[in-house]
Amino acid sequence: MRIITIGAALVLFAGGAWAQTPPIGAGKVEIGLFPMGGAAFTGGDDDKEVNFNVYSAGGNLTYYLTPRAAVEGELGIGFGLAQDILFNRAQALHVQLPNVWDYFGNVVFFPHGATGRLFASYVTAGAGLVSLQSRQPTKPFGYDAAAIGFETFSAENVGAGVKIFRGADAPDWGFRIDYRYLIVNANGDAPAFFAKAKHRGGHRVTFGVLHTLRPLR
Repeated sequence: MRIITIGAALVLFAGGAWAQTPPIGAGKVEIGLFPMGGAAFTGGDDDKEVNFNVYSAGGNLTYYLTPRAAVEGELGIGFGLAQDILFNRAQALHVQLPNVWDYFGNVVFFPHGATGRLFASYVTAGAGLVSLQSRQPTKPFGYDAAAIGFETFSAENVGAGVKIFRGADAPDWGFRIDYRYLIVNANGDAPAFFAKAKHRGGHRVTFGVLHTLRPLR
């Protein structure tokens, strides 16, 4: 009888633990980090307006309204690493550029839902701000750190991506691949280097990890 009792208890315990295993897919709240990525800003005239690239990193916080719809806040930074550019219609070699910060609020829609799936594709759009941060080497481009700390522009973004959720071995963890097209609106008070007289565009791709907090009902 003791053996039967112990065996029944183990079966019930195992069954309860199995029932408590979180389902695959999104949780109610999701924390994400994207340590790898890049953005290319285009639309310059190679005179005062410059095309350049930055290394992108950042994080986001996502709240799911339904299994198909979520809102998220995002903070990112693009590091203006040394590169060759065209400025004043001449090539400038290995120059440091301003850092680019972005702050967005986005709506994310999953056409096929985000729960019970290992792969959840989505489309997204949002609005926010883009700021160029002056550095000591950026003075020749009008971004003198002694005079301008940050120059800020209103901006929008549209994009798409996929979230890849882990299976039963790590159901609260996953990965994210994301593409955004950034629309940076003109700011007449800004230096001519970037978006002074016309809007600028940017293509950003990021790769990140995510952690979900459950449940999502």
